Amino acid sequence: LARSKAYLFRGVEIRWSCDQSLVPADAKFSANETFKFPNGLLDYLNGAMEGESTLIPDAFYAQANLPDGVGKVECAVTWLAEGEGFCRSYCNTIPTPQGGTHEAGLRSMLVRGLKGYGEMIGLKKASIITADDVLGGGAIMLSLFMRDPQFQGQTKDKLASNDATRMVDNALKDYFDHWLTNDPARSSALLTALIDKAEERQRRKDEKDMIRKS
Repeated sequence: LARSKAYLFRGVEIRWSCDQSLVPADAKFSANETFKFPNGLLDYLNGAMEGESTLIPDAFYAQANLPDGVGKVECAVTWLAEGEGFCRSYCNTIPTPQGGTHEAGLRSMLVRGLKGYGEMIGLKKASIITADDVLGGGAIMLSLFMRDPQFQGQTKDKLASNDATRMVDNALKDYFDHWLTNDPARSSALLTALIDKAEERQRRKDEKDMIRKS
């Protein structure tokens, strides 16, 4: 918990201390720790990706203030070369394991940005990419700070604030578009890999349809 708070409050130093007898033998922490992550969620993502193979050498990272001073959003995203991805999202440092409207905003931004980039460089096949293709192998960290968030249920596992989708989408889209155009080789390689995944998904769907009809 202390480590996650340090990731979410970029640059803040948190000092953890407890009696040595309270630390289990198999614990991944010691009785005294200092947590400070100047790069926030990017450090969080890089730590989670240690030892993993990714489709791109460097992750997309952005932080942006929301209009009228109502909050801010931060995200870090990369794509795994193999296996299933994950999304760890938070609102006002509260974990939202069931996602919600802030994740929906990020999802729509990523899909639209990749399709738009594909259209810009003349890669017409990019139009077949879906959210499942983009997020299936995505490794995502997302943190939203906003006023008066609305959660679903008493456990606050899912963000329900309707305006969070629009705010996250609008705040991050220009950063993602710039990231895509800033390194054409990297972006083209990512887009090609996602298109391959989309074509494989469509092939499996067609095979199932043929079996069902036969």
